[in-house]
This record gives sequence, C-alpha cells and structure tokens, in this order.
Amino acid sequence: MAGAMEQTGDALMNRLYSYAFYALCASVLVASLAFYSAALFVAAALLVFLSALYYASGHIVNNALLRRSLVVEIRNGYRLSSALSSAVRRTGPAYLSVSVASMALRGGEGAGGNEMQSLLESLGEEFEFSIRVREVGKRKLLEGLETRRRMREIALARLPQGAYDRANALRREIAVLDGEISAVRAMAKALDVTVRVSAFARSEDEAEAARLSLASLAHVADSFSAVLKTEYTVLAGEELLAEVG
Repeated sequence: MAGAMEQTGDALMNRLYSYAFYALCASVLVASLAFYSAALFVAAALLVFLSALYYASGHIVNNALLRRSLVVEIRNGYRLSSALSSAVRRTGPAYLSVSVASMALRGGEGAGGNEMQSLLESLGEEFEFSIRVREVGKRKLLEGLETRRRMREIALARLPQGAYDRANALRREIAVLDGEISAVRAMAKALDVTVRVSAFARSEDEAEAARLSLASLAHVADSFSAVLKTEYTVLAGEELLAEVG
C-alpha cells in the first residue's frame, strides 16, 4: 500500500504502554502527596483508569485506528488486508492469504465422531483446525454465558414487528446458550474448549487472495458451527496476526 507505514504491534505493546502509564501514575501520585494537590491526585486516578482500560481492550482501539489509517501491520511476512480479517504474504509469484475463526465449546451436545468425520470429508476447501482446552472457574464461565443470553434476550425484545428471520435466529441462539448453561452447571469441572479454524487461498492478486480466504472461511466455519452447535467469531487485526504469526 503506497505511502503506508509498517509496524509490529501485539499484546506485548499493550502491556508496555500500560506499564508506562502506571509509572506516570506513580509519579503524579507522589507529587500530589508531596504538594497536597487534589488536582494531581485526580489526574493520577484518571491515568490509572485509562491504563487499565487500555490494557484490557487495547487491541480493539488498535484495530479501530488501523481501519481508519493507512497503517499496514506486519508479522512474519504477513500483513493485514484492508478489512483486517485476512493476513496475506507473498509466496513466490502469488499471494497466500489466511483467515481464521474461533468458536467456543462449553459442554453442550457438540459433535459425535461420525459427524466430525463426515464434516472433514465433505469440505473441499484448504483449511486447518485445532482444539485448545483449559480449565476455568465455573462461576466465571456461567456469568459469561448468562450475560450473552441476556444480551440476546434484550436484542429479541427490541426487534420491530415483522423481523421474523432475525427473531428466529435469536431464539435459536438463546436455546443454544440455555443448553451450554445447563451443561456447565452439571459439570464437575468446567473446561473452556476453543476450536480454531483457518482457511487459505492463493492468488496473483493480493486483494483477491484476501477475499477468497475470507469466503472460504465463511463456508468452513459455518459447517463447523452447524455440526458443533455453537457460534463463531472471525479473528481480525492483532488477534489474527497473533494466530498466524
């Protein structure tokens, strides 16, 4: 991209910026105590809040800035597409593009072995998938699921009359979440299982490669989502680069 700047950015940068904020906060706080200044104390408190906010959601801020600028973020030869949802790098005479989706399994019905085998055999696209498992607190997991359920109930209640397709989709999502909540409550141990699906495409045109990998991902992720009975999220920006890098 002509005139674009190149940079490397990831979660580590978020931490470094936050630590710099914390150091500044400590300096301002010491000054406020030394000079008995209420204004400096308020400034220190505000800086603490801003640094904590950036530490928790800095990638969202970074992605928003990337979308509105000409910055190209590069890692291991990959750079983001204009939509931030594909990572592209040149491989010989062509471009290789990767798009990634993530979906969470929390003890619902999921898929049996035969269903998964049939899914893998039916997909014609070039793709990879991985499964990551970690133990989490049941209370925290339930709170997250119940929050997602409430958000969909609110969205359903706010729908205008006649929006039948969207209403039915929200009811299905609520039913899925109800199943996940019941399954977690019945668990002796809560596990957070994440499935990552990556789709690939090659083209002599960079933008076309990015478009094709995203279209391929939509088909693959839709198929996995249907079999695993869960939703998926397309990774973008720094999250995508962290995955492919």
